[in-house]
Amino acid sequence: MSDREVGYSESAGNSNENLRQPLDPVSDWVESTFSGDTPAVKTTDGASGVVLMGVPPALPKKSKKVVKKVPVPPQRKWLMMNTKGETEMVTLNKNELTQTIGIQLRDLRLLDPSLVTSYPSAILCREKSLVVNLEYVKMIIGLDKCYITNLEDENAQEFVSELKRRLEYISKGLLPSKSAMDLQMVEREGASKKDSSNAFEDLPFELRVVETALDLVLKYMEALTSDLEAAAHPALDALTSKVSTGNLERVRRVKNRMVRLTTRVETLREVLEKFLDDDSDMRDMNLSAREAREAQEKLLDAIKHGHSGSQALDIPMQSPDLKPPETPHSTLTYDSDEEEEEAIEVVEQLLETYFMQADNTWNKLQTLTEYIDDTEDYVNIQLDSQRNQLIRLDLILTCLSASVALITAVTSLFAMNVKLAPNLDSDGPYSWFVIISCCSGGAAIALFTGVMIYSRYKRLI
Repeated sequence: MSDREVGYSESAGNSNENLRQPLDPVSDWVESTFSGDTPAVKTTDGASGVVLMGVPPALPKKSKKVVKKVPVPPQRKWLMMNTKGETEMVTLNKNELTQTIGIQLRDLRLLDPSLVTSYPSAILCREKSLVVNLEYVKMIIGLDKCYITNLEDENAQEFVSELKRRLEYISKGLLPSKSAMDLQMVEREGASKKDSSNAFEDLPFELRVVETALDLVLKYMEALTSDLEAAAHPALDALTSKVSTGNLERVRRVKNRMVRLTTRVETLREVLEKFLDDDSDMRDMNLSAREAREAQEKLLDAIKHGHSGSQALDIPMQSPDLKPPETPHSTLTYDSDEEEEEAIEVVEQLLETYFMQADNTWNKLQTLTEYIDDTEDYVNIQLDSQRNQLIRLDLILTCLSASVALITAVTSLFAMNVKLAPNLDSDGPYSWFVIISCCSGGAAIALFTGVMIYSRYKRLI
């Protein structure tokens, strides 16, 4: 017999009298307590053996389920901009970016604003996008959208506004080539330039964004170079005229700025040179042409495997991945190598222009470096000349000291060893002092003159 007995009740509609079903202990206790039938539930005190009537049994404790918190991936705000210049602020985490745009997680480290000093400028070509890290411009460019971060920087905000303005104008057909006319002139002349040839308008979306980024970044570098030149020339001229601690400190600060700026410009120049030296990299940068080429290849494969002409023509339209973006270069067909070279030539002409601009800025910095080195050489020569003068003065003073030391030696010798006459009670004759002094002085002068003549003869002074 157990310590706790639970009653059973018969079912009213059950024909089998021996079949009994267990009741809820708490419900049975409540029913028996208010009905006065206390023996419905009986419990036995294990310590005293006394049967307690009307005491509800203890309910079994429910085990607590431990819920593990799933870590939420960190999210970052991005400014999304389409081909018409329309912007939208979106919040995406790393997984969403990798799935949507098709980049790798390690590529996002290039775009981290907190690691701006760890990674130099770079442009990475991926399967469906371009990862761009050019100074303050940090973004991911797709076929018809770009995602821009580092929006806290004022220069990045200026880039966003400039890119938005250019894309809005190109969507209206108003923007001529940036080398032909300024944007403000476009607003004044308007529709009169719609029919003009436009290099910027002919570019696909991703190359337009890259061109705008290169344009603003190189202008920013050129402005920094001009400011550095304006600060360097007065500091170097002041150091040339007077070598002092203040002037040396000014030149040191200028040289530190120049070294950092030269490294940044040289890195950007090497990035452009790397693309210009490799046709495959330039081909990968043209995403629109590559997408159209892949669509053409899939179309040819579909025809080759026995599809009818109508079915083959419908294949690119049925799959969203095969639909090329609405850009002028998306209509290219790649039936020959010449058309593929044309797509490469578009990227080459774009990068070559900005490579020349970056090379020009780099040459200015190299010229400034040579000017600083020449100034340092001049200052070193000037300091060496002053050091030589000090050496000459030290030589003269040393010779003079040696001559005076000769007189002192003679004086000491005679003062200790000259004896007076024994029969004389007074001092020795004064003529002895005069003779010895004149002789020692003449010998000292002769010694000094001889050393000076020898030094002049050997061109030491």
